[in-house]
Amino acid sequence: MQIGRPRRDSLFHFGIVIAALAAVPLLMAPLVYQQARMRAEGEAAVTSVAILRQLDTLLGVVSDSLDKSQEAVGKPCREVLGRLTRMTMLSPYFRSLVLVERENVYCSSLRGELHDLPLQVAFKALGSLPAGQRITPSNATPQVPERASVIMSRGDENGSGVLAIIDGQYLLDIQQAASYDERFQVQMVLRQSQRQLPGGAPATGDGVAVAASARFPVEVRVAVAPALASAYRADAWRHYAPFILLAALLAGYLAHLFCRRRLSLVGDMYRAMRAREFHMVYQPIIHLDTGECRGVEALVRWQRPDRSQVRPDIFIPLAEDNGMIGDLTRHIFGLVAADLAQLGLGAGDHLGVNVSGSHLASHGFVDDVRRLLGAIGSEGPQLVLEVTEREALPHDAQLQHNIQQLRELGVQWALDDFGTGQSSLSHLQKLHADFLKIDRSFVSSVGSGSVNAVVLETIIALAQRLDLAMTAEGIETREQEQYLCGHSIQWGQGYLFSPPLKAAELWAWRNSRRGAEREARVAAS
Repeated sequence: MQIGRPRRDSLFHFGIVIAALAAVPLLMAPLVYQQARMRAEGEAAVTSVAILRQLDTLLGVVSDSLDKSQEAVGKPCREVLGRLTRMTMLSPYFRSLVLVERENVYCSSLRGELHDLPLQVAFKALGSLPAGQRITPSNATPQVPERASVIMSRGDENGSGVLAIIDGQYLLDIQQAASYDERFQVQMVLRQSQRQLPGGAPATGDGVAVAASARFPVEVRVAVAPALASAYRADAWRHYAPFILLAALLAGYLAHLFCRRRLSLVGDMYRAMRAREFHMVYQPIIHLDTGECRGVEALVRWQRPDRSQVRPDIFIPLAEDNGMIGDLTRHIFGLVAADLAQLGLGAGDHLGVNVSGSHLASHGFVDDVRRLLGAIGSEGPQLVLEVTEREALPHDAQLQHNIQQLRELGVQWALDDFGTGQSSLSHLQKLHADFLKIDRSFVSSVGSGSVNAVVLETIIALAQRLDLAMTAEGIETREQEQYLCGHSIQWGQGYLFSPPLKAAELWAWRNSRRGAEREARVAAS
């Protein structure tokens, strides 16, 4: 079922307004998400610094205890065990202190004196005792095998030193306190090895923040949990909702005005055709060798009752976009037919009329042109249909059928604005054009040495190789006329000769030009 024009226009209007309304939240979405992400990053950064401060405090207390215990290394366990036990009991952060001599554990604040216990057996995670201070995660210890821990060691080059066993629960408590209600994902890692300390989970959510310790080789990573990130985004949407609503309403209203104006202008075009507000003007086409006027190009104009003009570059694309170019072209054909008597064009003269590629490919186009040919008659001018190169021609059999049928009826074809679009050669192949019309932008480059001047020479050479007649548009100076004539361009039009004229004005212009030519011949004789 074919949709009528009013309903189609209404659907178009409705669709544009809905698209404008939807565009605002879509365009605002990146800003909203960015605001939510910045908030998440800020929260994560604050939390990571707070956790790192607690972790630094814990490790600092343990490190100080190792300093105090260092002098006990190498001494008999019975002499130092009491002091180690007191230090362990008074410290809130570590489970036990262990003395090591030459890679063998010999004293523990929990188990007392030990014999023949290699370090790598007692603490597999540690293996050997490296020189200096080291932090090593461990899944189990001999005293509490079911619970993870962290070993802070202080050793020398001989494999002797002291260990502090930190219960992993302390680290877990710090992380859980910071990530209450599972708002954050917290991870503590060793900076170089990237091994994870007990507790927590990989921080992979939104807004990952990293805080690194200046004293110990550890860092804290905090990410906002997905649920909290979603809550932040919801808050951001609520914050911007009034603005988005107002902006969407404004965009919808502007789209409504645009559509109403556009559809109003389309309606105005139909009304203007009925009210005969359109009229034709004709720009003379001059034979550059003889200077004679041998034809015209018909150009449509729209003048409102208040005498304001609507430019063709506004209403013609509008007609094409809204499927009324066929109606407008038929109206133009009728106006041209009505002006034929005043134009005074005879056989051998040239009558150029612009047509749209979309109308050219329509089923009724041949009949439309046939009616114009009937008005021209056998003694009338040669009809040349001009198709602009800026408009894409459809790839279908109907187009070729129409072109061939009209060629059999004696219609000739011109490719207008040649070289200004992107498919010049394609248009030449489809139209099998008789004329190339050189755009004014190339004509104005004569004598300038610009890129367009080089393109002009290329167009002329191409047309000559294809044996196509050429018409130059926009000739304004004698220099341009002489250059074009010297390069074998047959036809020209432009303000040097005449502006576009109404039919009655053209008649008077041609008579005055003929009189001037006769006077020139008499004077020459």
